[in-house]
Amino acid sequence: MAKQKAFNPEDFRALDISKVDYDTQVIFFNAIRDEFTNLNMQEGTLPHKVFIEKYIQKIVDIIEMAAGSIVPAQDFLCYLYKRGIEGIMPRELVRAHQWGIIACSNGSKLSMERLRLFYEPVFDYVLDSGKVESIVEKNNLNQDNIAEFISQNFSILLMQEMKIDLLEIAKKPIYEEENFIKFSHDAEVARKKVLPRLIELIA
Repeated sequence: MAKQKAFNPEDFRALDISKVDYDTQVIFFNAIRDEFTNLNMQEGTLPHKVFIEKYIQKIVDIIEMAAGSIVPAQDFLCYLYKRGIEGIMPRELVRAHQWGIIACSNGSKLSMERLRLFYEPVFDYVLDSGKVESIVEKNNLNQDNIAEFISQNFSILLMQEMKIDLLEIAKKPIYEEENFIKFSHDAEVARKKVLPRLIELIA
């Protein structure tokens, strides 16, 4: 098996991820994950304190990429915060959703899938609007890309409504416990405001 190419931010800086197919997005994701896998293999050979410092620095590096509009890094942070890292960083679902929404606003198919339950009410609303045919025709969509199109446009509007700011989130401490119940409530309120605007935008 050919060795995975190392993740180089410059390879992806000008890329429109929304036009990249799912399998290629997986390749980008795996390129970042491989860096963490390689670091994990050093755990037994490094002093524990040094290993933790290197791990934290690697997370900081990914956050800096994400803040620099590298969409695969934004997508990876959604994964990382949803999963947590044993002994280093517990799951933090607010941050996972924030990074996932940001990644979706930039066309990430992986974050949309990872936060599928979050986006399901949006898809249901669009289906119930009776305007699916108009949306498909107006935006030249098909069955393979309509969900991504809806999640991307909804995410853009939601970020505006909830004032989700890329750089503000990137500046937060790596781990800072946040109230997911409050976030879910705020997101639901924002969703109700945004959905009619979404239909107006895309139909």
